Amino acid sequence: MVAFVSSFIGMLVRQEIAHRHFNPLLNFGITAFVTTLVSSLGAMHQVGNQPYLAMASSVLMLVPGFPLINAVSDMVKGYINMGIARWVMASLLTLATSLGIIGAMNLTGIWGWL
Repeated sequence: MVAFVSSFIGMLVRQEIAHRHFNPLLNFGITAFVTTLVSSLGAMHQVGNQPYLAMASSVLMLVPGFPLINAVSDMVKGYINMGIARWVMASLLTLATSLGIIGAMNLTGIWGWL
């Protein structure tokens, strides 16, 4: 339930930021921060059997699957430059997500792997 609520709030934040045409890197970073912050409340109050799993699973919506698949597809088809560009963008989106997660974990002092 904690993962559902935090993912729901995170998706609302993500859609609102996208609606306002923010940079996708900021969108992913802020969404990861908010989602991890909300899910860490479950870990703070020991809601559920394994509240730390909610911290990890609630941000799975931010995995850049399509850019990674398209990057490999472009490289296989021979469009190396476009494939590298998409791979770099997917890597930057992953980095922004990681920074958002780490920022929220630093703020709350709750680390999901402890």
